[in-house]
Amino acid sequence: MGFIGAIIGTIIVGAIVGALGRLILPGGQDIGLVKTVGLGVVSAFIVGLVLGSVNAVVAIIVSALVAAGLLWLGIRQGFLTA
Repeated sequence: MGFIGAIIGTIIVGAIVGALGRLILPGGQDIGLVKTVGLGVVSAFIVGLVLGSVNAVVAIIVSALVAAGLLWLGIRQGFLTA
């Protein structure tokens, strides 16, 4: 697949996971696309480190829950604002 393919795949998974995390958290979050993708990439990375190689569906669901938690924490602490 190569390095560029891995980067593109990471961005796509990050966008999906970040969007799902934003959907889980109630209310409107005023963060942009770059922060959403970054949130998804970070949460998917954390889940990958903790769970290792598990079923992709389970990994995405857990990553979305972690993304929602990180989003809530980031908004509460003032890190994720517009």
